[in-house]
Amino acid sequence: MRMCFDLCHSHSIACRLVTEPCGTSFAPSTPRIYKSCTLLEQKGEKGTLTFVSRPNDAYKRLFLTTLSSPSLSDLQVLVKLVPRSYSRDVHKHMADNGLAPKLYGYAEVQGAPTAYVMEYLDLSLWQTLYQLSKSKKKPRKPTVSQLRGALQEIITVLDEKSYVHGNL
Repeated sequence: MRMCFDLCHSHSIACRLVTEPCGTSFAPSTPRIYKSCTLLEQKGEKGTLTFVSRPNDAYKRLFLTTLSSPSLSDLQVLVKLVPRSYSRDVHKHMADNGLAPKLYGYAEVQGAPTAYVMEYLDLSLWQTLYQLSKSKKKPRKPTVSQLRGALQEIITVLDEKSYVHGNL
């Protein structure tokens, strides 16, 4: 008799979960564990994260998100999940020199990648060096020269503080 009651009770809970709306809704294919972040410029202030979508399926760890806090109104940002070590100091230095998006904050959840909250740059306007190298349209010599100059500028800015970037 007890087993029958447990089964009926479990069935009724399952039916409620399926038919009743839950309090929080999440955009599909977005992380659910990062609800807030620590803001860098507002010492200790927390921001609220509302994930909207993945801007492009090719970038599995990037998410279009809205950031809200008492000092920021709804701001469209990009959240990047990084499973390894990542230097906020290097990122901030590069952003201060116009060579990286502004870093607003981060969220750490034990056992999960760290979420870095940064300025949203429209990905349709940007191309990685790898994408450029695989492009059917090969860059002209001035473009290659411009890329070389831009990379040298990045290296110079990193050298100012004796930083090293793993991808260079």
